[in-house]
Amino acid sequence: MIGLILVLKASKSALKYYVFEAGAKDPISQGKVRGIGEDGTGEIWHELTEGKVYTPDLSIPTVEAALASALRMMETNGVPVSSLAAVAHRVVHTADRFTESRLVDDEVIDAINEFALLAPDHNPATIDGIRAAEKLLPNLPNVAVFDTSFFSQLPDATAGYALPAELSDKLRLRKVGFHGPTHSYVANRVSLLLGRHELKQIVVYLGRWASISAIDSGRPIEVSTGITPIDGLPGRTVSGSIDPGIHRYVCEKTGMSIEEFDQLLREGSGLFGMTGQKSMVDVWAAADEGDQQARVGLGILVHRIVSLIAAYHVVLGGAQAISFTGTAGEQDHRLRRAVCDRLEVIGVDLDQNINEKTHSDVRSRIISTPHSAIPVLMIQQREALAIAREACALLEAQAEAVGQEEAE
Repeated sequence: MIGLILVLKASKSALKYYVFEAGAKDPISQGKVRGIGEDGTGEIWHELTEGKVYTPDLSIPTVEAALASALRMMETNGVPVSSLAAVAHRVVHTADRFTESRLVDDEVIDAINEFALLAPDHNPATIDGIRAAEKLLPNLPNVAVFDTSFFSQLPDATAGYALPAELSDKLRLRKVGFHGPTHSYVANRVSLLLGRHELKQIVVYLGRWASISAIDSGRPIEVSTGITPIDGLPGRTVSGSIDPGIHRYVCEKTGMSIEEFDQLLREGSGLFGMTGQKSMVDVWAAADEGDQQARVGLGILVHRIVSLIAAYHVVLGGAQAISFTGTAGEQDHRLRRAVCDRLEVIGVDLDQNINEKTHSDVRSRIISTPHSAIPVLMIQQREALAIAREACALLEAQAEAVGQEEAE
């Protein structure tokens, strides 16, 4: 049995960490270090069973410093670093290079570097996190769990771009999808809750970033994100799909560089860019007060979600389940209702009472009526758990293989 797994999710400004016991559903320790590289504005939120420990006004210049702070916080609050057995890293982008989790080696590092331009907020920080773990936890194996591996086997008709084949082959230009561990985990939970493995389902992930997938009996058929996580749905600060011709037009008319416009699409667009509001709660409040931009922003988001669900319903040959997950997917009952009201045409019948009482503190559940032609569910996002489970499965398989070799 594998011991404690430390899960790390690194970005350019933050490091999230979780400690799981093998086989457990909930972390025994978790937290977030924010403000990396922002002198004097760093902070740590460390969650305990009875509350949170908050440490503000820190200088956290690097991901290594963030990990060192996290390890000290864990030690102080009852999780000795010596009890850790492995480190699992969320890796956002390696295209279709890997179809399953891997122990970190030079090939993995090279792939993360190769696709850093397509995930600049995450890939460089992930390498920093791996190097920090190797330095601060030198005796532990490091496991890479890839966002893109679940979607790496999308059908060619789904994944291909209408570009010259030579260019696509040279640069590996194809849709790879993101949030793979979450979509896979949610699909499995839906199947368990409905008691059906052979199930055509649509998973709607709504958070800072957002994506929708179509999954048939555990196999991905379609996903809204493309070769970058910007594609698809608008997120909190992310634009989602836009006309590719906008890039040249905006850059020539405004004098922006392509790098500046790319940053705008990732950090200054989405609901924040459309409405000026920083949270869904603020967007709904502004819309309730008659703010036209907030109403338009919500309208665009709901329209995009509904359009993709409708398309994937047809792609699947008739969806048999629809699930919502992610921060907004779990907490925002008004957004779920706005989407499901538009889906009545395909027989969706939301239980308004259950929906309004369902949020991320409630365990995963069905939120549609028994009469709904398609069951609708809210599923808790458990990305860190999914990553820990993948890492455990890899390490246990390797330990078993070593045991068999020694027995022979």
